[in-house]
Amino acid sequence: MNVFDSSAAELEKLNERVLELSRRRKDSPEATAAWREAAQAFHANYDRLAFPGGLAREFELLRNGDREAIELAVRYLEANPWYFRSGYHKAVILKFLKRHPLTQEQCARIREVILERVRGKPVREMRAYGRIAPRVTNEQFEAELLAINEKSHRDAARSAGWILEYLRAAKAASKSS
Repeated sequence: MNVFDSSAAELEKLNERVLELSRRRKDSPEATAAWREAAQAFHANYDRLAFPGGLAREFELLRNGDREAIELAVRYLEANPWYFRSGYHKAVILKFLKRHPLTQEQCARIREVILERVRGKPVREMRAYGRIAPRVTNEQFEAELLAINEKSHRDAARSAGWILEYLRAAKAASKSS
């Protein structure tokens, strides 16, 4: 288990505790106090557990184009941790990555991440993957997306279609400028 997954698992345990106690919080003053304590623990640990070194710190470093933060963000997307609001955080990370130069290797890794997400269950950040796709695309990537769009189950075909639409729009915009 990598650091992203272990932190996500810990964060999910904290969140599950809050949810469990929230169902009984009106039963007694003790139950309310237990729920508040669990919620405080969740919030106190969220930034630290959501991203190694802190989520707010990572966002600030990404905003400024820090090369190490960019690499760590790509690794985060590859690990694909799941916890409360992780899809939102992935979308923000993708927005930052789109603004900064990426190495060829990072572009290849992001293409692989996009293909994995397209083939997997639908995710809230799929449109954010679509927005970065024009930055990382190549012919093989587009061919794989076309094959998924034509030959896969409904969810994968729809996700591949979204990514292809972003690629088409980016090509059209570059031709018109």
